[in-house]
Amino acid sequence: MAGFEFPDVAHDYRFLALSHPAEYAILSGSISVGDGTAFAVSDWPAHVVEEQVPRSTALHARLDGSTGYLVGALARYALNAHLLSPLARSAASDAGLGPVCRNPFRSIVVRAVEILHACDEALRIIEDYTEPDAPSVPVEPRPGAGHGVSEAPRGTLYHRYRIDDAGLIAEADIVPPTSQNQARIEMDLRHLVEPRLDLPRVELAALCERTVRNHDPCISCSAHFLDLRLDR
Repeated sequence: MAGFEFPDVAHDYRFLALSHPAEYAILSGSISVGDGTAFAVSDWPAHVVEEQVPRSTALHARLDGSTGYLVGALARYALNAHLLSPLARSAASDAGLGPVCRNPFRSIVVRAVEILHACDEALRIIEDYTEPDAPSVPVEPRPGAGHGVSEAPRGTLYHRYRIDDAGLIAEADIVPPTSQNQARIEMDLRHLVEPRLDLPRVELAALCERTVRNHDPCISCSAHFLDLRLDR
């Protein structure tokens, strides 16, 4: 994948990802931001707010009041690359990634590095596995609220649930990676399209599709086409 031809593009992304002091974070840790700040998972609602925009039915997310931050492979790599397995770090170096990758088209290379790390981690878990005394732990329902964050392939995924006395979910909030990257996808499209409006329509549409799929949003799994409308 590192040998593919990529457009020469780099964006000044503001990265956000789950981080852990001892591992390449997937399921636990705190929230790290590329400017060096961090906050607890339970503080997510104080920092990330979704809002409706007039031009779309898709929600856009703001981080501390600003739009356009990025979650996903590039963010995870930029904030946590030093915690990749030795094999994955070596592959990243051989691929010429450097400590930070800001070219969204090269995110596929970062994902390939993450797959190597995942295989290493899977082998480690298998080798270290100890069978527990019981397959599950009994849970008594009680009221309360809980926050959770994990790293989906597309990026940081936040869940919050409030449980009532009977153990039923009374309130739920899910902030998926796609809505968080929505504003950033639009910014990337604008950056790439505006200086290339002289391209043939088919080439421009293909570039737009690639730009969107760099971020692996939900829609690209089910809708492999783009309705490109040019108003010259």
